[in-house]
Amino acid sequence: MEYLLHVLILAIIYALLSLSLDLIAGQIGLLSVAQGAFFGIGAYTSALMASRNDGEMFSCLIAGMLGNL
Repeated sequence: MEYLLHVLILAIIYALLSLSLDLIAGQIGLLSVAQGAFFGIGAYTSALMASRNDGEMFSCLIAGMLGNL
């Protein structure tokens, strides 16, 4: 069950990323690579916090969001 939940969460994350890219590049017509960079910075910050704070979810989530400011 944990594996299925993990796959579902990854699918939702990638779907949100692709929908935002489709909105900018497909519907509006602007070329933007910043979304991938922000996604990577937030993921990297969140992973660093998870490895150093024993994986406390809310602190990792906040750090990932603040890493993009």
